[in-house]
Amino acid sequence: MTRLFRALLARSLATQRRYFADYALGLLIKVFFFTAILYASQDSPARPAYVAGFLLWYLSAHLLARMANFFLEEAYLGTLARLLASPHPPAAIVAALSLVEMLVSLPWVVVLGFYALASGVALFRLGAATLGAGLLALAGVWGLGLTLLAASLRYKQVGSFTEMLAFYLLLFSGFFVSSEALPHAMRAVNALNPLYQAMVAIEGGGFGGLLAAAGFWLLVGGLALTSGYRWARRTGRLLDY
Repeated sequence: MTRLFRALLARSLATQRRYFADYALGLLIKVFFFTAILYASQDSPARPAYVAGFLLWYLSAHLLARMANFFLEEAYLGTLARLLASPHPPAAIVAALSLVEMLVSLPWVVVLGFYALASGVALFRLGAATLGAGLLALAGVWGLGLTLLAASLRYKQVGSFTEMLAFYLLLFSGFFVSSEALPHAMRAVNALNPLYQAMVAIEGGGFGGLLAAAGFWLLVGGLALTSGYRWARRTGRLLDY
């Protein structure tokens, strides 16, 4: 598992170096959004929660994009057969991939945290409950990522859908547009949105909804990937692009 993790980490860092201009432009766009949240929420008592919500989204967006496109990218490059022929089971590969994506995104989260601190937002004052809510939300997002990964075995347009989903999570999870301003219909949809439920928990609304959303997506994601992987192997679609 350690060797697998190191190999995926080395590949991810090499890809970032090779396509640094694209990566830097994507990061700059996120900095623009982050700055908008910082200064639009100056008079709000929930400003630290909004900033924490954005950082949680930053990690989530990278994780979802990587997981949804993983099989497709490997199949396109012609390396998926070799990867799946390794002694590591698919579950270990997906777990290592997820950890690598979190690790390579974390330094930028730290940088944005210092940017927030320089702007007067001390995130460390939010406490252990915020950290717990963030970890639970990431677990739910990982389950959602497993669902997208399973869908990518059947539907090759999952990458485009994931990008749209990431922007939905950015704009309507309760930290870009406050939860009170969201329409009731959108709040109903957000019942299964881990990031929205994390914001509810951070603002003191309890952890019940967050636990339910995270548990739902972990269950659905695990079942979907198990079923989808078996189907793809049986039909010969696993190595398709």
